[in-house]
Amino acid sequence: MKDLLQPQTTSFGLKGNRSPYNLGSPPPAAHISFKPEMVGEQYGWVKIISPEKRWNKNWNHCYVLTECQGCGTVQWQDLGSLTRGKSKGCQQCSQPRQIPRWLDRRLTAAKQRCENPNDPGYHNYGARGIKFDFSSVTEAGLYLIQKFGLPDREMEIDRINTNGNYGPGNLRFADHRTNCVNQRRSVLSEFSQEYWPYSQSVVIRKLSQGLTRDEIISDAETAVFEKRKNWKIISARLDFMTYEMPDHIIVLPYREN
Repeated sequence: MKDLLQPQTTSFGLKGNRSPYNLGSPPPAAHISFKPEMVGEQYGWVKIISPEKRWNKNWNHCYVLTECQGCGTVQWQDLGSLTRGKSKGCQQCSQPRQIPRWLDRRLTAAKQRCENPNDPGYHNYGARGIKFDFSSVTEAGLYLIQKFGLPDREMEIDRINTNGNYGPGNLRFADHRTNCVNQRRSVLSEFSQEYWPYSQSVVIRKLSQGLTRDEIISDAETAVFEKRKNWKIISARLDFMTYEMPDHIIVLPYREN
């Protein structure tokens, strides 16, 4: 009987508004009875997982141990409320879903990165001052859907300004490649030789060192004047280079188009 009262995997008090009674703090009971036949019965979102019934001193409330089939929360709940349909067992899971589950999970992860110091990504987000500007995950999801429509789930949530908040005007849906290049460690979204006097590896290295595009071009002109290594190739690239770079090519953290 003791084994039945100790589920191997439990999760409680983590999501939504929960009963004050969970696996670690069962409700006080004037009488305890056991009904093995009720184990497995489901009411709304929750299923009874223990044969134990805890009655209060007035015998008008009976609590049973349940597990939500949506989020896995384990808690004690009033059996009468479940059987009469007054409760579906899990307030969060029983609410009509306003945004897809995949979008909810991604926005929840973003909110955690900004607000939970225990989150592995907090040092790159919340610790840098990046905030989740929406009042809730649902509000953020509805904003994105209203502004951009609902995309395929392969699309990712991307902050346009990587130093900005998760807020209106700074979010979009982007494919994985676009999301990857729009990061703090990425200094160039796309390389085309016609816009640069050096090879791609040299351009990336100089951008990473903090040089702007204008400074890189000036450095190349100096290299030709001083006849440094490969100065003839650099000179030819300068002669045929297009100085005005198109808007869709983004130089981070510098943009000198």
